[in-house]
Amino acid sequence: MKSFIRKLMSGKGAAINKQKTNVPKTELQKKTRDLKIAIQKSKAGKAKLDQTIFELKQNKDFTFAPKGKTIKESDRKKQIIKDNSKVIGRMFKKALKGDK
Repeated sequence: MKSFIRKLMSGKGAAINKQKTNVPKTELQKKTRDLKIAIQKSKAGKAKLDQTIFELKQNKDFTFAPKGKTIKESDRKKQIIKDNSKVIGRMFKKALKGDK
């Protein structure tokens, strides 16, 4: 059993076991973590912008093409219910008037 654990620790799993976890405990550590995440996001955004500018100059198709606005599933269902209630309301009004 010990030999199995030693092989595991020294082999492919060694890099994983040597890496320290990033679990912030203090407020300063949390802010530092958030800053690192924000810096990485800004680097990614700049890289996407540079790629788009390059493709624009080269008259190529865009890798990061703009996408249409997506709607959450719950909002989509609410909109369907709202539309259906309008249609049903009109049907009742026509039925009460006698129009067909």
